[in-house]
Amino acid sequence: MKIKLGALASLLCRAVWAQGDETCPAGAAGAACRAGPASDASTQARARWSAGPAPPQVPSVDLITQEIEQLTDLIKLGKDKMSLLKEVQGAAKENRGLSEAQARALKEELPLLSTVASQGERTPIAAHEDFLVTKTIMEMESPVLSIRFLLLRNPRPPTSSSSSSAPAVQLGMPACLLVAAQRDGTVKLFSPDGELLLSFPAGHSQALTQLSVSPTHEEHLVATGDAGGSIRVHRVSVLKRRMTKEERMARNNATEEKVSQYLGTQLNVTVQFQRQVQVPSGSHGEVPSLTSLALATHRGSRQVVAGDSEGRISIFAKNGTLRGFVDATAMEGPGVEGLHADHGQLLFRAGMEWGYVNLDKLDVNHMDCPKFEGRVAAATVDSQQVSKVLLSDENGSVWVFNVKNKKDCELDRKILPATAAKAPLELASIKGFTIGVQKATDNVSSSLLALNMSQKTARRRPGEQGPGGHVVWRREGSSVQDWTLQKRQQQGDLIALLSEDGREIEILELLMQVYTPPPSGGDPFGNMQLPMMGVAVVLLLGYQLMKQKGKGSGGGGMGGLGSRGSKFNKADFANLASKRKGLGKKKD
Repeated sequence: MKIKLGALASLLCRAVWAQGDETCPAGAAGAACRAGPASDASTQARARWSAGPAPPQVPSVDLITQEIEQLTDLIKLGKDKMSLLKEVQGAAKENRGLSEAQARALKEELPLLSTVASQGERTPIAAHEDFLVTKTIMEMESPVLSIRFLLLRNPRPPTSSSSSSAPAVQLGMPACLLVAAQRDGTVKLFSPDGELLLSFPAGHSQALTQLSVSPTHEEHLVATGDAGGSIRVHRVSVLKRRMTKEERMARNNATEEKVSQYLGTQLNVTVQFQRQVQVPSGSHGEVPSLTSLALATHRGSRQVVAGDSEGRISIFAKNGTLRGFVDATAMEGPGVEGLHADHGQLLFRAGMEWGYVNLDKLDVNHMDCPKFEGRVAAATVDSQQVSKVLLSDENGSVWVFNVKNKKDCELDRKILPATAAKAPLELASIKGFTIGVQKATDNVSSSLLALNMSQKTARRRPGEQGPGGHVVWRREGSSVQDWTLQKRQQQGDLIALLSEDGREIEILELLMQVYTPPPSGGDPFGNMQLPMMGVAVVLLLGYQLMKQKGKGSGGGGMGGLGSRGSKFNKADFANLASKRKGLGKKKD
């Protein structure tokens, strides 16, 4: 019996092991069970038990099939979208279920989105039509070489003490004139509206190559230079045209229909030749080519500064004598490529070199600014901070440097090229903005654009990375040979563009202002401070006036008697009665 029980226990243990159960019964049967041999099946069962439950089965498909399924879903989604758009298009054509404004917005033709794809910082944030207004377009009979704006004296506002004729003269005087120089030596003066005021020969014997005007309104000077290094200076006088006594009498006695005298030219413009100077001979005994020309100020007097192809800068005094010259370049190159006079400072650029010209000591200060390498394509001074200098490199990037004492240079910011084409950018500064012209290249047309300089981080579009777009607006057009800009007070600035062939001049008015955000977290009653102070001052003066009147009337009641103003008590009346009695006794 015991043998049968042992055999039965052994069979039970083997069955449990086959099912993956590691438990054994108690007693002798359990001992026999635990003593049973371990098999491969039992080992695998124990491994499955220790590993936990098996993971769920995930369907698997090859990569190509997955891509086909995704494309099928996209095609279905596109078909659904196309059906919805066709339904909206039909509703817009039939004006069904849409307002008039919505239907017009859906049917209006717009540029292709592929042509106006976002280019990050190069994409303008506004349209140039919002800021530029074309005043006039002038057709030239002969090709023009260069154009400049000549600033006139700013008219002062009329006062009550001024004569009646002074306001009329001031109102008729423009803020500037446009000077256009032709290669044959003819100089023409135009009003900002495009009216030809005067045309005169500059008197050169060779072809004209350079044109410069006085940067301020103290003097109206026009300097021209030719291929032989000769420089001639003319003074321009602008007066309000007045009719002579004979002209007035003839006009009053005329029998034909009269025409208003204000329809014709209202300005009397004349020129007077001042002096002629000659660029000195170079190192080889020949006169070098005149590459740049500027009129600068030294101790209150105007001086002529000329740069030549050998890298020298010649400085002439007001009377035309040569004060001296200085070698501005340390490396071989094309010579002095540009001179810029503004705010009493004179900048020069020559290839990879640039700096300041010291008219007092007759030397130059070369600037070596960090991170700037390559050729200087343009240089100008910031219109608001004279310590800031704007440079443009060959790729069209704009560099802003803080210059201290005309020696130490520190990088303030760098603005990446405003267009995809890598071409130099000519610069001009106005309040809060920099106006630039990028001349045409082989594949890209010329561009007139405005860069935001009032904020270091410009506006960004939704989803745009980086510092944001600095280009406010950009106008693309035909090729430009030369251009000029003139700032005006209480008026829009003027821009003049000369076409590549020199036969067309376009004058634009620029309407731009710097946005000034309101103060945040300020006093909500800040606008009422001045009125409240005025009311307080009036009340104080009124109180002082009433106080003085009260003191004056205090001792005047009843002949000045009484120590308490105009109120009398019994003692006062008693004193008055005693005085009367004393007077009666004296009479007796």
